[in-house]
Amino acid sequence: MPRLPRLDEWAFSLRSFAAAMLALFIAFSLDLPRPYWAMGTVYIVSQTFSGAMQAKALWRLVGTIGGGAFAILALPNLVDAPLLLSLVMSGWIGLCLAASLFDPTQRSYAFMLSGYTAAMIAFPIVDSPGTVFDTAIYRMIEIGLGILCAYLMHGVLFPSHGTPRLLAGTRKWLADLARYGSDSLTAPHDPARFSAERRRIARDSAGLAALFQQARYEARGRNAQLLWLPRLHESARALPTLMTAIGERIRVLEALDPAASAAMRPLVEDLAAWLSQSIDLPAGPARTLTAQRLQGRVEELERQAAPADPWAALVREGLLSRMSELISQWRECRQLTERLLNEQPQDAAPPQTTRAPGHVDPLLVGLSGLAAALACLVGCILWIGSGWAHGSSVPMMGAVALCIFAQMDDPAPALKKFILGSALAVLIAGLYQFAILPGIDGFPLLVLALAPVYLVAGALIAQPAVMAQALAVAVTVPTLMGLQETYSADFAGYVDGGLATVLGLMLALAITRFARSFGVAWRVRRLVAADRRDLARMAEGRAPADLRLIMGVMLDRFEALAARLTAADAQTVRLTELADLRAALNVLRLRERMAELPPEARTAIEAALAAVAAEARGRLPRDSLLERMDAALRACAAVGTRGARRAAVSLSGMRLALFPEAAPPGIATPRSAAE
Repeated sequence: MPRLPRLDEWAFSLRSFAAAMLALFIAFSLDLPRPYWAMGTVYIVSQTFSGAMQAKALWRLVGTIGGGAFAILALPNLVDAPLLLSLVMSGWIGLCLAASLFDPTQRSYAFMLSGYTAAMIAFPIVDSPGTVFDTAIYRMIEIGLGILCAYLMHGVLFPSHGTPRLLAGTRKWLADLARYGSDSLTAPHDPARFSAERRRIARDSAGLAALFQQARYEARGRNAQLLWLPRLHESARALPTLMTAIGERIRVLEALDPAASAAMRPLVEDLAAWLSQSIDLPAGPARTLTAQRLQGRVEELERQAAPADPWAALVREGLLSRMSELISQWRECRQLTERLLNEQPQDAAPPQTTRAPGHVDPLLVGLSGLAAALACLVGCILWIGSGWAHGSSVPMMGAVALCIFAQMDDPAPALKKFILGSALAVLIAGLYQFAILPGIDGFPLLVLALAPVYLVAGALIAQPAVMAQALAVAVTVPTLMGLQETYSADFAGYVDGGLATVLGLMLALAITRFARSFGVAWRVRRLVAADRRDLARMAEGRAPADLRLIMGVMLDRFEALAARLTAADAQTVRLTELADLRAALNVLRLRERMAELPPEARTAIEAALAAVAAEARGRLPRDSLLERMDAALRACAAVGTRGARRAAVSLSGMRLALFPEAAPPGIATPRSAAE
């Protein structure tokens, strides 16, 4: 819900307004043809943090250059074929939007801008295609002017850095992660609480990743230091999967063999204490020494006699192995944190790692690009067919709106708000154009006249609940007024322009309802189905055996899922969250060990993996999958070699992930534990 702006939001609005007025004054002084583009650009690129603003400004400029170049190429050659020009422009917008949705970084803004900027340059001048080069150049100058003024106010004179918030958020996220790990080891099992905490940590993880993409543009003195963050984020966000697997095994072992569980209890409690306390320990050798001692105790327990029950022995062995991984990974996370937060001298160069490709839904990308292209094409048909003088705004605004809100599962609610803001902007522009501006003489009075609307709009832009309406007002009002150095008014042109703007947005809403309005629940089902398909491909041996890639994609999906479960029916998601990821990791381990197995065990595991793929694709009942997995477990246990034992541990992990409540399998005691 909207609220009264805070002091920092008023300060942001004041800086934005000062930048906008400076851009407008310079544009007037240079006699630029559309000075309102410079003013509107300030509000488009202005962001709360200077890094976000710099990123958006940079890629908006790049996108404008790309869109201008395409308009220069397309318009003179296709102006005599209006429908072909419409098709080319629509296709360009759709392809550029699709490209932007495939790129998870700030660069995506450049792709999107390249699309609809071409239309914004070309469509208004179809009657004078010879001026396209000058128009494109002027647009680049006006947008560049707006960007420079915004940068001056938000990035140089009054910067507001996001890096301190990023570092503080990272520390808090790691503390929450450590607390979750400690609770999963020792606290009474509460599935609802653990699930809610796991989702919250995943949402915070995604937020930090987005904030890093912005902060890296602003941190002049900490750029090298911040380069440790992607590696830390990649390692730490995988830990809830490991912690969930450990907690599951602890509960199963306690039910199967209380004596074996009790023997491990001191180690489990000390590990939980180390997780929760290591966040507050000062940098130094204490953390590493504790990790080494815990690792030694794990190895000591591995050498002790296993439980008599073969299934309990497999669970215990898998538990010790996962605990060893947790110690190693958490120690690495703490070392990376020390470098990131500068708690110790920089003894190594930051790793030159690139972000693993995350999850992209091709259907959603295709539908988003199609919707934007369709809005442009239908708008062009309406414009050309009617011969409407100001009809070029219909395809332009339709395409712009669908590009701006393409990241949303259902853009319709945001589009409705944007339409309301634009309708309000039309009324405000009319009030200024015919009631206020005729009495204005001089730039200072113009600033005073614009201040009430723009100071309020700028303060509201910082509030997500009303950002769409406020941004629509800030950007649309000067455009509809056609704000120039000398006053001129054309009531027919004002009405035509306002109607075309609103009609273009309503067209975008109608096409969204037709092609893109599927809702959050549909998106959740798509995310779950994508995990199932990846699990099937891995079980079939058709997916790349790259652990980093697989974890990155599936954790991206889980973070996207966590952000949506509050708005969708939780019953659409499997109750055992991260189950498919845990199963996928064990599938990779199994495939790595296939060469070590004798033919009979290898055949049984291949049958189990085929069953995993079939069940994930909905072609096999879950009971049949459980039977195949138990048969493979028995075959590996009967062999008794070290390789078969490791394969059995991986099978047990897969079984616990996919069937946590299933009764223990009937496994015979192995003949030998030696090679």
